Amino acid sequence: MVAASTPLKVPRLAALALTFVFGVVGFALGINALVKSNNQKDLVKQQAAPLGATVTIDTDDVFDVGCVVTAVCAALAVVSFASLVFLLFTRSTRTLTAQGLLLSFLTIWLFASLIPMSDFVANRQAKVTAFIGAVPVPDSLIQSVQQELGVSSVYNQIGYLKNAVILPWFAFLFGAISSVLSLAAARRARYTPASAAAAPAAASEPAPSFKEKGDTNIEQVQV
Repeated sequence: MVAASTPLKVPRLAALALTFVFGVVGFALGINALVKSNNQKDLVKQQAAPLGATVTIDTDDVFDVGCVVTAVCAALAVVSFASLVFLLFTRSTRTLTAQGLLLSFLTIWLFASLIPMSDFVANRQAKVTAFIGAVPVPDSLIQSVQQELGVSSVYNQIGYLKNAVILPWFAFLFGAISSVLSLAAARRARYTPASAAAAPAAASEPAPSFKEKGDTNIEQVQV
């Protein structure tokens, strides 16, 4: 279906552009958090190695859900960019429903992933254990070493983790707006052409005639 004018073009342009931007930002921050987290783990282990200590840092809770958030942000950026291309370079409305449903799916998935990640970052910390030989190192000593190295195991004290969970919420917000606008545009595109085509057809129909067979035109002549 090709519409004479694209439904809700300007609002969709704005919403899709912002979805794309924050999708890319969320993806980039997720990758940044992964790299910096690995670097900090390596730093702690390198500092502990000369002392003969073995350090284990467990961040599986925030790592697993963070990978999902990063992947969904990337997918949301790709889909919103493709929708932008369709909107800018074609008048076809055939894919509007598919675009809206796909954006809705990704937005709901992102929301479902951001909820536990936000909870983990706000309330949890990495599980750090250290052993010298078979003897466990006290937690107080581990915390003092972390302070000397300038690192923290508490998630809400780590800047790159807070950024990685806060900004993807904007990708969710604009993804939700884009989903609603795309589905509304699809609905409008389905019904607008039919009503618009009916009006010219009605206008082109001849006016009904009430003459019967055998009737003749009678001209009135004034005397």
